[in-house]
Amino acid sequence: GTFPEALQAARLDLKLAVIYLHSSSAQHSQSVCRNVLGNEFVRSILNENFVVWGGDVAQQQTQGVARMVHAREFPCFAVILPASVDDVRVIRAVSGDIQVDAIVAMLTECMDEMETHRAEIVARTEQQAEDRMLREQQDREYQEALEMDRKRVEEQRLQEEQEREAKRLEEEKKLAEQQLIEQQEAERLALQEDRRRRSLEMPAPAGEATSRISLRLPAGQRIERKFPSGATLAEVYAWAEVAAYLPEHEGKGLEIPARFVLKTSFPSRDLVEKDQTIETLQLAGTNVLLAEIEDD
Repeated sequence: GTFPEALQAARLDLKLAVIYLHSSSAQHSQSVCRNVLGNEFVRSILNENFVVWGGDVAQQQTQGVARMVHAREFPCFAVILPASVDDVRVIRAVSGDIQVDAIVAMLTECMDEMETHRAEIVARTEQQAEDRMLREQQDREYQEALEMDRKRVEEQRLQEEQEREAKRLEEEKKLAEQQLIEQQEAERLALQEDRRRRSLEMPAPAGEATSRISLRLPAGQRIERKFPSGATLAEVYAWAEVAAYLPEHEGKGLEIPARFVLKTSFPSRDLVEKDQTIETLQLAGTNVLLAEIEDD
């Protein structure tokens, strides 16, 4: 595998890493390969206690490793403590004309110190885990704070939008109410003007007008007028509509609703046959009620 993979394996196994840097052109490379790497005792020590990685300095990756361990001579053995990802230390190194005794002595010293090294690796690993957990917690808290801020901003935006919409609807309602009032006032004034004009056109009762009709208004006032017996109910309605503006009722404060229906008092029935005559409807001498028609 790669050099970083070897370091990762050493950290996970709580072991030291031994690296061997080989150079085909170095004077002692062949003898080291034959006498040291080929030694069964050395191989057993390495396999049982260390994570081993080797590379040829002719390769770019190995050249980088050589610079990291400050190798000046080849072949080279170096023992590395991979305390953390960011802390890789060379604790022992031999190079050049390496003998079996020298390499065994170096490995043995490292093994004797391994508990100390292992404790450091564990401590650094635990510290890294704690630091990572702390960062993750801080990140979570930061993200939660961001989310709370986002929700607060969103809630405020929605509230402001709802308030604007409510204000707009209220203004539209007020405008509609004002327009309705103005329309109703305009219609009332137009109706008054129309009734005033028609009152001026209404002739006084003629001599043949002998059928008296008494009309009771919603406010309780009573007015009456004589009609010819052949007059239609429509003429009675026309009189009722303009009654408040006739000279004989001036100053009485009569109020005639905009919409109304005439009714007999007893038995009570609506008078709506406007093409019928007073005589046909037998209204002469009767009391007629003027009832306001309420808007739906």
